[in-house]
Amino acid sequence: VAPIEQGPFYAVKVEPGCFGTFAGLRTNEHAQVLDGEQHPIEGLYAAGCDMASIMGGHYPAGGINLGPALTFGYIAARHIAGATAYE
Repeated sequence: VAPIEQGPFYAVKVEPGCFGTFAGLRTNEHAQVLDGEQHPIEGLYAAGCDMASIMGGHYPAGGINLGPALTFGYIAARHIAGATAYE
C-alpha cells in the first residue's frame, strides 16, 4: 500500500453500531459490550444487530447491517486474539 501524499484530505467519524436494529448493546471501538458506566465487560462482545443502532430505529435499506456486522465481528475477533496492528 502506497502512502497518500496529496490533499485535500477528508475524514468522517465512525461510530460502532448496527444500522438495522432499534435497540441493542452499546459497544466500544473494539466491539466490547459496555456496562451502565461505559466500562467494557470483560469477555463480552457484540456485532451486527446485537449492537446498538446508530440509525435511531430507522432501517433505510435491506442488508444495510451486513457491512457493520462483518466489520465489527472482525474487530472483535482481532481484539480477542490480542492483535494490535492492522496489515
